[in-house]
Amino acid sequence: MAIRVNYTNELNSLVNDVRVVGAQLEETFNKVIKNLDDKDVALAKSIRKDDKIFNEKEHNIMQKCLTLVLTQAPVATDWREIASIMEMIIDIERIADHCSDISKYTAVLSELEDVEIPDYFASMIEATRAMLKDCLACFSENNADLARKIIERDEVVDKYFSRYRKDTIELIKANLDKTEQYIDYLLIAKYIERIADHTTNIAEWVIYIAKNELK
Repeated sequence: MAIRVNYTNELNSLVNDVRVVGAQLEETFNKVIKNLDDKDVALAKSIRKDDKIFNEKEHNIMQKCLTLVLTQAPVATDWREIASIMEMIIDIERIADHCSDISKYTAVLSELEDVEIPDYFASMIEATRAMLKDCLACFSENNADLARKIIERDEVVDKYFSRYRKDTIELIKANLDKTEQYIDYLLIAKYIERIADHTTNIAEWVIYIAKNELK
């Protein structure tokens, strides 16, 4: 019994670790979004530097997961949760990578002339931000219904990106002297779309934990 109690405590600690790194990721993404307007080079560099922190947290959480598996012989339900957390932390680290990538281009754009971009670019970013926020909430709450709604919303971001890509081609044709800026914004949009994809992945793992259902 004591062994099982200790194991449960370690599993709960692991879940809390994911909650903490998730909250840090949300804060980082909010900084990234705001900095697309501010174009603060120092902040962009700070965000890129902090990417190492997420790499370390991924490593530490993975190590804890493997230790639990190798030393505690988890039951089926616990094994689902541990395996899912291992997949989730990979997606969290990838989102942090994309935050760093976006910040790299934000710093580049700070040295270039401003250009007008379609209004819905902000809507795509906000849709992704909301997905990430809700995704972290559905993990904390083990809420499969919210996770399913997040997965459905990924299509909204995909449509925004497809539209943005086509419009960027026309913007470049009409503003050849600003080609670099429009390409940089297109790359940023692609990273945003990928963040939505990784958020969807996390939501799918929440459903697996809660309902034992895999897509």
